[in-house]
Amino acid sequence: MSNLFKGILVVLFLSQVSVAKAQNTAKSKLDKNVPAIVLEKFSIDFPTHDPVWFSQYQGRYNQKLVFEGKFIFDNRYSSAVYDINGNLLAFTATVDKYELPEAITAYMTANYPSFPIVETLLVTRDMKDVTYEVGIYIDNQLVIEVFSENGDFIKSTKA
Repeated sequence: MSNLFKGILVVLFLSQVSVAKAQNTAKSKLDKNVPAIVLEKFSIDFPTHDPVWFSQYQGRYNQKLVFEGKFIFDNRYSSAVYDINGNLLAFTATVDKYELPEAITAYMTANYPSFPIVETLLVTRDMKDVTYEVGIYIDNQLVIEVFSENGDFIKSTKA
């Protein structure tokens, strides 16, 4: 009787694992079918790097398909985001919190003294718009503070 009970438990457990695996709740997924134009543009922009590609839908109604290549650039975790036509939309690189402009450090210390910085990124959009994104956790929710290149506060968003 106990072997039958154990067998039923094993079957139930395995069925739950397969159901959980079938429900992909992640926003982006690993992609091997990246358009040739995107691969070509990446190899021109970053000739010595080999990325891992992900695809996801972005935009107000998730109508825009983008491809994100994640790789190591200058000993930093980086990513390059391209649209389906191979246009570089954004480049992000991690930066150490000690490399942030003093204005950002002062703002974060004054406004969030008890919240440690968990993530800092340097984001370049359209090859001209440079911002810093600083992530902190407030009530178990990641809040991203966005600053200009000079350290001026722009906005706060929840991830």
